[in-house]
Amino acid sequence: MISLSAALRSALLPGAMALALAACDGASSSGATGSEAAASSPEAGAGASDGVGALAEMAVGDEDAAVTVIEYASLTCPHCATFHETIYPEIKEKYVDTGKVRFIFREFPTAPAELSIAASMLARCAADKGGQDAYFLVLGSLFKTQRAWITGDSPRAELIKVANQTGMDEAAFDACMKREELLDLINGNVNDARNRYDVRSTPSFIVNGDLRHFSTVEDFSGAIDEALEKAGAE
Repeated sequence: MISLSAALRSALLPGAMALALAACDGASSSGATGSEAAASSPEAGAGASDGVGALAEMAVGDEDAAVTVIEYASLTCPHCATFHETIYPEIKEKYVDTGKVRFIFREFPTAPAELSIAASMLARCAADKGGQDAYFLVLGSLFKTQRAWITGDSPRAELIKVANQTGMDEAAFDACMKREELLDLINGNVNDARNRYDVRSTPSFIVNGDLRHFSTVEDFSGAIDEALEKAGAE
């Protein structure tokens, strides 16, 4: 990982930062079940009382889907990038696009903190103009180019390249990095993940209220099929 200068740190993330960082460990226990307190409803954590707010959710899929999957992930986590490049496309095609699953993405930054948060804020700013489609497009681009903007000589320049793809210029990027409400939203995601679901690493998945970890398409599909069966869905 790179070491950021004070000037670059300030440019990427002005203001105070108070985030308890998680580990990016690529946990692979397909049967791990988390806090039962989170299982009060399939969409526990998706309402306005969870520190995130329904309007702030970034999601794809039918709102009335029988199964809700919440992913807590970090844009600097290589295991998260691998999931989005190799597993998520199949899950989306099989379950999200067919109306069986609603998939919600929530930020849960890992080291290097400044870059993880800056990338998340960039995706949020893209959504202001282009909606959730723009958010997920930026997410995909950031995961694909992850090594370039984490380990390159100029993380700021690399992130601005991604911003340019959405129509944001350097000034808009700088303005985005100064939005304290986005930092507050990300803090809310982290706190809610820890307090409600006991999330400690990325990527972590909440499948109809249960904390799970997956490393293969088969494991993920099995958990969704099980949740669909419990929900009485075909």
